[in-house]
Amino acid sequence: MSATPASRPPIQRSETRAPRAAVAMFGLLLVAYAVNAMDRMVFPVLLVEVRAEYGFSLEAAGLQATVFALGMGLAGLPAGRLQRLLGRKRTIVAGTVVFSVATALTAASAGFADMLLWRVLSGAGEALQLAAIITVASSAFPARRGVAIGSVNMAFAAGSVIGPAFGASLLEDYGTWRAPMLAYGAIGVILAVAVVLLVSPLLTEAEPSAAAAAHIGGAASLLSRNPLVLAAVITLFGLADFAFIGLYASYLREELGFGSGSAGFVVGLSGLAAFASPLGGHLVDRFSPRVVLAALNVAVAVCGCALFLGPGSAGWQGTFSFLFGLFASSGVYVAAAGYLVKSVDAANVSRAAGMFVTCVYVAASVAGLLFSSLVATAGWTVAAMVQIVGFSAVGAALALALRPDLFSTTTTPARDHS
Repeated sequence: MSATPASRPPIQRSETRAPRAAVAMFGLLLVAYAVNAMDRMVFPVLLVEVRAEYGFSLEAAGLQATVFALGMGLAGLPAGRLQRLLGRKRTIVAGTVVFSVATALTAASAGFADMLLWRVLSGAGEALQLAAIITVASSAFPARRGVAIGSVNMAFAAGSVIGPAFGASLLEDYGTWRAPMLAYGAIGVILAVAVVLLVSPLLTEAEPSAAAAAHIGGAASLLSRNPLVLAAVITLFGLADFAFIGLYASYLREELGFGSGSAGFVVGLSGLAAFASPLGGHLVDRFSPRVVLAALNVAVAVCGCALFLGPGSAGWQGTFSFLFGLFASSGVYVAAAGYLVKSVDAANVSRAAGMFVTCVYVAASVAGLLFSSLVATAGWTVAAMVQIVGFSAVGAALALALRPDLFSTTTTPARDHS
């Protein structure tokens, strides 16, 4: 009887293919993740047409646009267990197929309820794919874990830029919002097949070997000090960041009087900053988590103050929108993911990746509702000072409670030249 993925001994990193082949295969995984971003980001562009056809209210349409985050949050922790049962490659393929098929089925929705189901399922598939790819990045490239995880977020940034533009083009060419949904679903399935055929388990299931790079230390449980502190920091970040992502454009248009084109450009600058994500990974590889996460959260808080207390000019807002994206998407998001997988021992990396997804996206699923309620009660400025600035400041303070000496390290033995 053949061994199951859970009982199969881990493939040692020294047995993997040549580095170029490993990088190429990892690049294909990143392309698959970019399609994840394309799927996620195209739907909000199509909301006007969806509302016109189904008669959804603005609130109902907004829920359809963001409910994927609930699916991601609920599937994050189970994704870690699934990796141990199926293996990382199969989990990536399964996640890619689930979110792609759910995206395509959205085009066949009869009404609100089944469309909501497909949107939740698409988020669940994204969580499976993301958690497994983070685990691969950490395990297959142990000496450069932070940079590898940063490249995952950079792939998402690429998909976020391509997805809405290509989707709008398909909408114009075919005259229906269903065209981009079906096209992206098909692209995702094709890439899942490519991963099956072209990505070797020698990459996806690899673990650092003693001869190549030893994974030393880290917590034996997610309920240990560092993972729990990081979970709190990540949850606060999700509440702050997704308040900005979900409603900053509305602030520009309703409060500052920006036109739709100008608001789109300013908001887009924050997404553009995510291309610097490998730099955030470099910080993870080089510096103390206490210093990096505290400083980045403070920087996010400062940018929040600048955006909601400063001038309403396009130049000012554009500058600090870019900086907000730089410190949030390329900074806290990448650093928190990297430090969370470094906070545990090798046996718990997949669980930590799932925990990261759950903390970010459960928070994301309620961030917009909380922020809009604060805006309705106290106005834009007070709401931003509480949820974006205040939560980031608390996250910075919590980061100071981390114990850097308890994080895992990766050592590469010196070669014997004798």
